Amino acid sequence: MTPAGRMGRLRERRVRLIIYVVLGAVLAVLCLFPRPFMARAKVMPGDNNAASLFSQSGAGSQLQNLASLFGDRSATEVTLQLAKSDAVTRDVVARLKLVGPGRPYADERSAMVALGKRVDVHSLLGGIIEFEARAYDQDWVLAVTRAYVDAMSDRMSSYVRNQVSRKRRIVEDRLASSQERLVQAQAQFDAFRKANRIADPAAQLGEQLTVRAGLEGQLQAKQVELATLRTTVGPENPRLSVVAGQVASLQAQIARAANASEGQASPNVGAISATALAYARLYRSYVFAQGVSDVYSRAAEEIAVQEILSQDRAQLSVIDAPHVDPDRYFNTTAVAFLALLVAFAVFVEVYAPATGLFDPGAAARGKGAEAGPLAP
Repeated sequence: MTPAGRMGRLRERRVRLIIYVVLGAVLAVLCLFPRPFMARAKVMPGDNNAASLFSQSGAGSQLQNLASLFGDRSATEVTLQLAKSDAVTRDVVARLKLVGPGRPYADERSAMVALGKRVDVHSLLGGIIEFEARAYDQDWVLAVTRAYVDAMSDRMSSYVRNQVSRKRRIVEDRLASSQERLVQAQAQFDAFRKANRIADPAAQLGEQLTVRAGLEGQLQAKQVELATLRTTVGPENPRLSVVAGQVASLQAQIARAANASEGQASPNVGAISATALAYARLYRSYVFAQGVSDVYSRAAEEIAVQEILSQDRAQLSVIDAPHVDPDRYFNTTAVAFLALLVAFAVFVEVYAPATGLFDPGAAARGKGAEAGPLAP
């Protein structure tokens, strides 16, 4: 290469280096300014389960079993979906007054899209929901985060009230039906006793019959509960295995009662007359109806407490109040362009000359010089 060619290449490289330095300085400034701010808030669904209150009086396990009849969804997933819903975003737009004449956005949809780009809602370990808002205005991101927390609290309150109202309607309907069935079973039972002049079941039928009838009534009630659980909760719910075990235990006890012999203090079921068998069937139906009525009565008590708790608007427990992070954040777009510029400069100024990528003739000359006099 002639001296003039070498000087030309040096001038070109000097110009490129100046361009790299200028662009790098501009991008470095843009990485820091304008300064982005990050506002955060952490919330958690409030504990409004009535069973937790009754557990202090020894009835918590029963009420938790009743709650499983209505389905068991993850509170964290439900809360996360509510936080990301359009209803919450619209509420935030209305609270911040982002739409209208003289406002930042002309229509609601544009404001919702802009919020979706600036705000991130995700879940953390422990069932915590975190709101993150990022922008260049410190006061604006803090206001957006507070608006999301307030809107989510109102939406959660409305959701809980709707759920409790739905459960209350179901329980009241089933409770009325179970009480009507109990009244009918008790009337048939009392009428049969009077017609056949039968005394108290424990004195008339003996211990075996009373235990057998009671166990069969409990078994039918548990079978109803098991069937209800299979249609309302998933197969992984631990309550299914508990109720299935109780059904198996009651069936085993009934089988042992049926094998009682005549030599015992009380007769077994096989030695009872047709009248006694009819009496046993009525008594079993009565015990079953009473058990079902007790189940829905306890459920009604739980729903009543939940309805009282649902009137409280504080359905979210604020773990970390809305605040602006003190950490320094960088503009990710400028950082990405700066990294791309550095990679481009290394490629053009180091990698390409070393491999002869832009000048194949120079690479060939280099190889020839290395070969020396042995080259053909």
